[in-house]
Amino acid sequence: MKMFKITYNLIRYTKSSSGISQGLLWFNNFSSVPNTATVRSVETDVTNETNMQSKKKLNNLEHPLAPPKSYNALVSAAFASLRSENPLSDIKTPFTDGRISKATTADELLSISEGSGVSRRHALKVVSILAEWSASGKVNLSEFESDPRFIRLCKILTRTNQNGKTKTLPGLRSEDLSTIVNIAADDEAAKLIASISLPQMVKVMSTLASKKRRSTPLLRSLAFNITRSMEQLDLKQSADLMYSMAMLNFIDENLLQKVCTDVCAALLESVKSSAVIGSILTSLGHLRYKDKGILDALSKWIMENSSECRPQDIFSLFITLAILDHQPANSKDLFQTLIPQLNITEANRPTIWLDIVWSLVVLNQATPEHISSVLDDSFVKKIEEDAALTIASKLKLLNINSACELLMKNYNGPKLAAESNIRDAIATRSKSKEAMVSSVQDSLSNLFTPQTHLKTNINTLMGFYIDAELAVDKKCNPLPLNKQDTSDQIKVAVMTHNYHDTCRGRTEPTGITSLFARLLEAQGYRILTVPYTEFSPRDKLASRVKYLETKLKALVQ
Repeated sequence: MKMFKITYNLIRYTKSSSGISQGLLWFNNFSSVPNTATVRSVETDVTNETNMQSKKKLNNLEHPLAPPKSYNALVSAAFASLRSENPLSDIKTPFTDGRISKATTADELLSISEGSGVSRRHALKVVSILAEWSASGKVNLSEFESDPRFIRLCKILTRTNQNGKTKTLPGLRSEDLSTIVNIAADDEAAKLIASISLPQMVKVMSTLASKKRRSTPLLRSLAFNITRSMEQLDLKQSADLMYSMAMLNFIDENLLQKVCTDVCAALLESVKSSAVIGSILTSLGHLRYKDKGILDALSKWIMENSSECRPQDIFSLFITLAILDHQPANSKDLFQTLIPQLNITEANRPTIWLDIVWSLVVLNQATPEHISSVLDDSFVKKIEEDAALTIASKLKLLNINSACELLMKNYNGPKLAAESNIRDAIATRSKSKEAMVSSVQDSLSNLFTPQTHLKTNINTLMGFYIDAELAVDKKCNPLPLNKQDTSDQIKVAVMTHNYHDTCRGRTEPTGITSLFARLLEAQGYRILTVPYTEFSPRDKLASRVKYLETKLKALVQ
């Protein structure tokens, strides 16, 4: 067996990876997430089974310069144990780095080991390049596998310092995971992922999140190898992975599918703490990942264990259900049992209670008492005193105020004053959303005369804009918007839905997007939705116009 078989497998397993997306964070008042100490904690030993497998893979390797057993342990450690007490990734070494990058032969690479002061980072880079060259056929193993310089590089990679003494230890240690994270060359670190266990992969991703280090090659390698693992994740590991993905804005749907499947399986077993449940729910909301199976399973667990749940975990459930616009299978019993238990005292902060009431409005479960509790002047003043009356808070208050006017019957409680500065809050669009809206408006101007038959960017004073407004008759003929006789007039509100207006996992509108549609329908509009999955600003104008015309005819008829 050749010593580079292990490294070749690492390269082969990391060829394929999944894409990434960006997350949109709607709320941040949650707890039960891994703290820094937890994230940085790592295993101190591998299992006996892993050690035995490493020995079996290397038991045929021999070298005249070292006894068989010592040599086996040395090479095993060189590829699986790359620990560094003082990582050198931040030290500038342009001369040595240049020699490595310009090397074209194995001899030129191995010459790096000559002399003193060879760092672990350089040793790793040289060994990684040799592994690639060997796998691609550029060099033969026989050219350097017996070279003392190569053996020296292996020894450098297995050296550790304990109590001031230098010794060589085979196997993977807890500090090895920190070395993987601290390696300057991300591509080389990614190749090592396949050689560590599933729990260690989870800890590497958690460490990346705690350091806010978004290494795309390393994250892709982690996602690929965790997804392909047949080992089931436990609830804590699943929570750590979801939290890490949310914090790093790294979305891999294959990995999320595995996590959701493993969470559902783990919930069938005994779960003693609601904290991990709350953490998973919070991350699902941050990620906007809609998987009906896991949402139903988590809702069922909280319903069955409501007496043991912390208030913040129940809050997380309602907020996440609202963000994802999901009514769980047990929604009737869930809402009847838990909503009466929600109160402003347990929310601790006004902004959290505002999030709760807003969520109930989105879920169509808010009572007049809920609405009046946040529209009361004293509550608004509390938010102002806490310096928490941000644009996001103002828009939520506008959403709630509009809902009580248009969606609730017989509401007699307080409302936002007409002169309130909250009504001046303006929702902003991202650059991508602005480009899509402009393209839709430009396309519509070829069907409707601007000003008289087409209005754009209409501030509803409900916390959002109508991208375009138009009017047609029953035969889809354009009508002027200021027409007095409206008996045959059909008002249409055009709303574009970009990536952030839809859920991941299932391409469905988010809760707030659905709320906007309900508010407009209550005002007599018909909604013409233009999702990003069907409409692209890069399409030709003729295609965009034809698409909108077809959609409009289908809406009217």
